[in-house]
Amino acid sequence: MRNLFVALFALGFLFNGNTLLSQTEQQKPKLGILLVFDQLRGDYISRWQDHFVKDGFLRLTSEGTWFENCHYPYSGTVTGAGHATLTTGATPSIHGIVGNDWYDRKEGKSSYCAGSSRWTSIPPIPEVIAAPGTMVKKRSSGTPEKLRAETLGDALKRSTNNQGKVVSLSFKDRSSVLPGGMKPDYCYWFDSSSGKFHTSTYYINKIAPWLSDFNESKFIDQWRNKSWKKLYPNKDYKPFSGIDEQTGEGNGKNQGKFYPHPFGKTEKDYYDALYNSPFGNDVLLELAMKAIKAENLGKNAQPDLLLISFSSNDSVGHSWGPDSQEVFDTTLRTDLLIRNLLLYLDKEVGKKNYIIALSADHGICPLPEVSKTKGLDAGRLATDKFAKEIEAALQVEFGKPTAPAKYLEAFSDTSAYLNYATLKANSINLDDATAHIKTWASSQPAILKAYTSKEISLASTSSDPLLVSVSKSWFKGRSGDICFILKPYYIPGAYLTGTTHGSPHYYDTHVPLIAFGGGIKNLLIKDKVSPQLAASIIAEGIGISTPASSEFTSPKEIWQERK
Repeated sequence: MRNLFVALFALGFLFNGNTLLSQTEQQKPKLGILLVFDQLRGDYISRWQDHFVKDGFLRLTSEGTWFENCHYPYSGTVTGAGHATLTTGATPSIHGIVGNDWYDRKEGKSSYCAGSSRWTSIPPIPEVIAAPGTMVKKRSSGTPEKLRAETLGDALKRSTNNQGKVVSLSFKDRSSVLPGGMKPDYCYWFDSSSGKFHTSTYYINKIAPWLSDFNESKFIDQWRNKSWKKLYPNKDYKPFSGIDEQTGEGNGKNQGKFYPHPFGKTEKDYYDALYNSPFGNDVLLELAMKAIKAENLGKNAQPDLLLISFSSNDSVGHSWGPDSQEVFDTTLRTDLLIRNLLLYLDKEVGKKNYIIALSADHGICPLPEVSKTKGLDAGRLATDKFAKEIEAALQVEFGKPTAPAKYLEAFSDTSAYLNYATLKANSINLDDATAHIKTWASSQPAILKAYTSKEISLASTSSDPLLVSVSKSWFKGRSGDICFILKPYYIPGAYLTGTTHGSPHYYDTHVPLIAFGGGIKNLLIKDKVSPQLAASIIAEGIGISTPASSEFTSPKEIWQERK
């Protein structure tokens, strides 16, 4: 009788809610966290580690597994593609998010990776008037419908029979929508016109009470009439970054090129400037902590998932460049943010009850003007002008088209989309047209390589690593007919200041990857890996299935033996 009682007691203890958990499952963390810092280049951690506090980045690297040589394996290193890759474990050639935008041939217009006019914002955002006297432009809102692969959140829902919670948060809509997957419990992002966090009618028709409370708390307004000053005002930043004002730097959101950076006085100017400063990250951290507490994340019968993407690092980097004092200061403040988050998780969730995979969606190219001072060949490619030159080159070779449309239908990022109807009307073979542009591009000063869609489709048999990386960014029906790769230290775009990313070069592909938390060993891994590992690490850490299209399993060597 006594043995029967003990057995029944043990059975009752293990039975929690809807599921009977094994001993191994019990010991796994109950909260998985994908922590993304948009544009946090991989070298920043080693470059500036002497300036970090002991319990921020250094706690992650001294207690967790640091993959020091982590690179995206594809060429189109932009925000949408990176976030989709981190959460699916797949490349754009599989998950379909080939860029932030691409040209949609059926619609005859640009298609945004995480939005659609089929859906509207909750709370509502005032419609945008395109111009005086014109029709109201319908505002699109977030949707993950363009994803073509299962995400980590989807895998959790599948593995827990929809019992585990998925919460996705960011300032950028795409950085919340794409990680969140098809059916997160909460998916929120920021709108700078209202200063509030929103969601989409794709998900729900009402925001959570804790978000409503946060929006009404005016937490975000505490920096009004203030300026962004250096974290350490008496510290000389120049030896660790550059001078305060370098040639090629932008002025942010009317914040100026040097410290202190004032915040705007109008509502929208203030919110834009806050986003373009480290304090946007502080706002998101506060919201994330509210979500953890309100939803009891990590304390439920089934494991939960929290996806947080901090966007301010990216905004600052675009404006002032990776060698700026602004990026240095933002990274130091990111270090403090990580410390504050870890301390909160320790207290609220439990030290061994959560696991983090920290990474970034892409790196960043140095300012071309800064690169030139170092003797490097660098520059800016005006893509509008370049597109016109492509059309001119086609007309020189094949003559002026008799059809009313041009040969070039669209140019998106660094890809050209040819007009198939015009080619057919003028009896021009697509392969002949793309071959000519490929030859023409070889003489263009900013172009390293050009690849045709036919070459890209056959890349699996190629020994050209650059072509292989392009093929991993190519998705039939969304990608262009010819893809251009700019030379290192060249950037595309119409802007004359600031910088960007989106290339297969090391400064764009190199990102951090750190696994930390319950069950993770302390290791430094120098072998080259892909950020795709993040999805499988979190899945293994909390005991759920890996996303169906994930190309990697979790490395066995990073795990402590579970008793």
